[in-house]
Amino acid sequence: MIRMNRRKKPLKTKIDLTTGSILKKILIVAIPMLLASLVQMAYNLTDMFWVARVERLGESAEEAVAAIGTAGFYPWFGFGLIAIVKIGVSIKVSQAAGRNDEEGVNRFATNGFILMLFLAALYSIYGVFFNNHFVGIFNIDNPNVVSQSQTYLRIISMFGTAYFMVNLFNGVYDGLGRTINTFYVMATGLVLNMILDPIFILVLGWGVTGAATATVISQSSVLLIYGFIYLSKHRPAVISFRKYFSFLEMKRIFLLGFPVGVQSMIMTMISISIGVMVASYGAAIMSVSRIGSQIEALSWMVASGFQVALASFVGQNYGANQFARVKQGYATSMMLLVPYGLAINALLYFGAQPLFALFISNEDTLAEGIVYLKIISISQLFMILEGITAGAFNGLGKTYIPSVIQIIGNALRIPLAFGLSALLVQSVHGIWWAISISSLFKGIVIVVLFAYFMWMLTKRGGFKQVENSKAV
Repeated sequence: MIRMNRRKKPLKTKIDLTTGSILKKILIVAIPMLLASLVQMAYNLTDMFWVARVERLGESAEEAVAAIGTAGFYPWFGFGLIAIVKIGVSIKVSQAAGRNDEEGVNRFATNGFILMLFLAALYSIYGVFFNNHFVGIFNIDNPNVVSQSQTYLRIISMFGTAYFMVNLFNGVYDGLGRTINTFYVMATGLVLNMILDPIFILVLGWGVTGAATATVISQSSVLLIYGFIYLSKHRPAVISFRKYFSFLEMKRIFLLGFPVGVQSMIMTMISISIGVMVASYGAAIMSVSRIGSQIEALSWMVASGFQVALASFVGQNYGANQFARVKQGYATSMMLLVPYGLAINALLYFGAQPLFALFISNEDTLAEGIVYLKIISISQLFMILEGITAGAFNGLGKTYIPSVIQIIGNALRIPLAFGLSALLVQSVHGIWWAISISSLFKGIVIVVLFAYFMWMLTKRGGFKQVENSKAV
């Protein structure tokens, strides 16, 4: 039986993105995510800033940065597991919110909670007991970097549950369009981390161990805040295992988020392969890669913020059968972010020297960092286009399309890196060019496919057919 297009009583727990000014509604969701991204970027850069000052403790700055950069691949890999649940829950919650289906929101939040706990356990066990195996993948010949990487990895893995569950609760808020709540909670933890970093790293003299300790304390504090929220009357969803437990709903969440999670994990494995290549050039080049990727946060953090916002906007309007607003929301996001992307391109190219000099003073390392930023600068706009278009696809429930494009584009980095490194005098520059070219490829292809996808839906009335089929 086809669901009648009745309008249920609006949910009090959501921000309604299906009515009113499109620009205003997108910004209501996007601005908190951008602010959260900026706070996250500030934390990452602050973390690198203080870690790079361990020379005061008689330690090598390059080794410390390289150690955290190496261990940092593991939580990045873990985020692939997180994305399976977070993306699935966020999309399902946003579509349920668009239909004003409160019970649906509660069901998806509860079953996402169960799935996330299971994946968190797997993440923690491997990171605590098999960290030597993970670090060994990089074939690092510097014993100090290896030891510090293992220590950092062991500490953050012990508190992996906080890392996973915080993202689950963020996904529920994101689906409801209440990203301002996500920002307030996350900003609290990030600011705490920024305060603890210099204390633990330098004042107490813990170095890399201090950076890891500050991270887990901050993540645990955020989880504690969410615990109080979900025990209060202001909770965005009801978590009830007895009432809402369902293998079917867990399967739906898993299948929807699986392409994104797989893409993220494959991206991490490819990045690890690239990281192994980078590691062969020594700790200084490893630190260039680590610091440079944090400076790139000016692009990818903003892109990820709008990706979440657009996924929520598209998801709610998809659930409410507001196809015109879906197209207009995407067009509005493009008009906002294309000029921004061009500005970042220019900033990284012309401002490479002062940007990198904020973190590294060694002249040889600084020179390599400037080259890195100039090569990467050409791809920043396309990285942003990739992010927001993936968000639009995700909101429609078509998570496999951007995932396939991103897997193919990221996989190209390895043969490109080998090929270009063999051609260039400074072979490490071939790796930077491979990363930049692949981002350009992904940005172009995903935008072209989205335009074609939307054209086909409009031409054939496919959107209404999809809506009717899922209502059966």
